[in-house]
Amino acid sequence: MVVRTVKETPKAELLLCPVAPVGLPAQGEAEIPPAWRAAIIRLAKSRAEVADQLGRLVAWHTGETCL
Repeated sequence: MVVRTVKETPKAELLLCPVAPVGLPAQGEAEIPPAWRAAIIRLAKSRAEVADQLGRLVAWHTGETCL
């Protein structure tokens, strides 16, 4: 058993698990310039890191993991 002392509990809307956005469509083609492709990858990785951090924060406060 783990006991945590928290001075303030965040508001309920701050303890919601992040919702993953819908991905790219399976059909279709696009030619993406290398600089754009690199930026898209950086944005996607950043979004994943933020979602992971928020999920860990929710788990720390609620004891439940995000799916």
